[in-house]
Order: sequence, then structure tokens, then C-alpha cells
Amino acid sequence: MGEKFEPRECPNCGDLFTCRGDMHCWCVKVSVPANIQDYIAACFDGCLCEECIGKLNKEQHFSKKNE
Repeated sequence: MGEKFEPRECPNCGDLFTCRGDMHCWCVKVSVPANIQDYIAACFDGCLCEECIGKLNKEQHFSKKNE
């Protein structure tokens, strides 16, 4: 029988998401630049959901494009 993981609340948007907290988590497949990792660590208590991380990555991409 598979392991069960309790849903977590995203500290940014409030949506529920599953965090496995290991190398099988969805987040290991997402590229998160060091500056965004630093921002998340400084501003939030814990992981963000996939949608919020995607938005941060997209904002980072557009801001670099406009520099």
C-alpha cells in the first residue's frame, strides 16, 4: 500500500497541495532559480504550491527579458 501525504496549505495563495518532502515530490521536476529559492525562504514558512512557484518563475523570466 502506498504512503499517504497530508495536504499542506500554500502560504502564498492558501490552496492545498501535496508535498512529499523527498526526491519523489513534484517540485524536484521544477527548475527554481537560487534567487527565487532565497525569496521563498525569506518570505514564507515552508513550500509553495506548484502554481505559485510557476508564477514566480514566469515573473522572473519576464523581468530578466525586460532588463
